[in-house]
Amino acid sequence: MSTAPAGASRTSGWVMFVGVYLGVAGILNALWGIAALAEKSNFHEDSLIWSSLSTWGWVVLIVGAIQIVGALLVASRRAGGAVIAGFLAFLGLLVNFLSLGAYPVWSVILLAIDALILWAVTVHADEFVS
Repeated sequence: MSTAPAGASRTSGWVMFVGVYLGVAGILNALWGIAALAEKSNFHEDSLIWSSLSTWGWVVLIVGAIQIVGALLVASRRAGGAVIAGFLAFLGLLVNFLSLGAYPVWSVILLAIDALILWAVTVHADEFVS
């Protein structure tokens, strides 16, 4: 027997989970981008796969901003939320994997968050359909 109120969707938990975690990943990436632009001494610029830390800071900042917008779209249950979240989580995985050498602890934390988002989207994709 379900204890959910009448009219409540039992699937909204996973959608909200993905929305919140995508928002957290976006905020952390945006903060990381700002930190890379402001304080270069905290990063190992020589350990980046390519480019300079300034360029990488802008890339991560932009990815973070897009992830925040994606989180709002997912949380508002827009059509294609699972696809948007999956793509943005994969983009976050790629960005954080490529910068693993510049700031390993931060990268591993964000890799785990993005992996959780991908897991939730793939395992519970049917719950994203209204």
